[in-house]
Amino acid sequence: MSRVKAGNRRLTCDIPEELHKELRFLVVELDTSITKHVKTLLEEYVKKVRKEK
Repeated sequence: MSRVKAGNRRLTCDIPEELHKELRFLVVELDTSITKHVKTLLEEYVKKVRKEK
């Protein structure tokens, strides 16, 4: 059984260690999770790109 909720898709990517480390510190400061933060960033980016077209 998959751990991905119905209606969702999993996104996997490799990032540099230092970027991951900085991201971990940042989400602690913001009191959020990496998943929530990256999802928010992606949503904002897609909205911005769609708006520019």
